[in-house]
Amino acid sequence: MMTNFEKAKKVYESMEIPEQLPNVIDQAFVRASSRRRIAWYRPVLSAAAAVCILFVALLNLSSTFASAMAEVPVLGNVAKVLTFRSYSIETDSEWITVNQPSIAGTGNTELEKRVNREIQEKIDAIVADARQEAKQNREEAIAQGQDPTEWMPVILDITYEIKSSNEKILSFVIHKTETAASAYTQQIFYNLELSSGKDLTLEDVLGPDYKEIANQAIQETIDQRIAEDPVQWPYFVPTPDMPDEGFQGITDDQKFYIDGSGNVVISFDEYEIGPGSMGIQNFTVGKSLV
Repeated sequence: MMTNFEKAKKVYESMEIPEQLPNVIDQAFVRASSRRRIAWYRPVLSAAAAVCILFVALLNLSSTFASAMAEVPVLGNVAKVLTFRSYSIETDSEWITVNQPSIAGTGNTELEKRVNREIQEKIDAIVADARQEAKQNREEAIAQGQDPTEWMPVILDITYEIKSSNEKILSFVIHKTETAASAYTQQIFYNLELSSGKDLTLEDVLGPDYKEIANQAIQETIDQRIAEDPVQWPYFVPTPDMPDEGFQGITDDQKFYIDGSGNVVISFDEYEIGPGSMGIQNFTVGKSLV
């Protein structure tokens, strides 16, 4: 009986490299170099990027390779979320890089169609809004006398990250990072039950008392962090003048994900419960019941 490695090796050796692959890799390195990255770590990034670009490009361009990766047990979970579209747009107004995910191999065709359609619609809307706003801002700045050559394009990066993948659930996040005067990251989470095709809720994964469970765990963590190092953890706190400041409890549409150990993690975007310098804030609030 062949091992997983031998199966993967056999697939690799029998695979035809798509004609588009060299162009995809060349274009990716051209885009990367245009961003003027710091020289000392470019060789390291180039080597790592070559491997990642090769894998992503093969997933995009070769259905044989994508199918094979989903069938190899040691790699199956990783390949359940694939890069469906990868492209960049560079104009005087904006620099946009998109890595759009697509789910596959879940065993639930209707789930895949629904989620992949939603992802495309959301990303298309984000890109369209960013382009329109960037163009408008540039035109207004030039009309007010700013030198067009000194205009800093808006930078938009859309990426994704798999949080957990097993036979029951798939949890991943799409990151939207927009940089103008400062950088700001927002998150779109998907927590999917593969058998039913439903989007999991906090009540599904924590039970009927999910709000009490989550609120208590989050507040205890915030209090502990502030007590240990208030400089490192300058969370917003309520004051007489601003009683609604800081953490007030989770919302009905609270963002969360399930990590690889089955923990439910509540996530807050930048500026929600603390200054932007703190970045995204995550809190482990309990084990998933699913």
